[in-house]
Amino acid sequence: MTFDFLSANFFLLARESKQSFRSLLWLLVAMLVPLPSVQANEENEESFVTEFSMLTEDNLPQYVSRISHRYYEQVEMLGRYFQLYQQKRDPRGFNVWHLRGFSPKFNALNDENQLIAKANEAFLSDRPETALTTIFAELRDVSVNLMVAFRDNDPEAFKLANAKVKEHNEQIATLLRAHNLDKEIRDISLN
Repeated sequence: MTFDFLSANFFLLARESKQSFRSLLWLLVAMLVPLPSVQANEENEESFVTEFSMLTEDNLPQYVSRISHRYYEQVEMLGRYFQLYQQKRDPRGFNVWHLRGFSPKFNALNDENQLIAKANEAFLSDRPETALTTIFAELRDVSVNLMVAFRDNDPEAFKLANAKVKEHNEQIATLLRAHNLDKEIRDISLN
């Protein structure tokens, strides 16, 4: 009997050790993998701010293009994750992703846009491109409405978010057309 008890304990200990080792290995891999991507994002963000620290007639079309592209990416990500968590029927998961995944990245991008707008305030005054900073900042309201729509099962909040995205889409399309960037126009919505 003692032998059976000891062999069972040894088996359980060996299995737990294997699981602990795997968990530790995954933790180490997870800690190492994001570092290069974080550094790459920081370099990309620094280059964005430096590239547009002084807006001119020459680099204004690139500015409009890059801000528009950033906006499109953020809306597509919101829509994709909203649908994903809706399929899983997991409003709490969406809220956690929103607060920990979407919001920090969005806040960093919005801060950069605000810095560029502030540095180029004189150049951008009385230009329609000034609206880009506001459009991007209003994406926060869109994301909050999506969170409310999902958490509280509120169709009106979703309608508000989708209407705001459509309004932004029209404004961005107008700005892209004004700079002959018709190929960059995307028709986006949250549906």
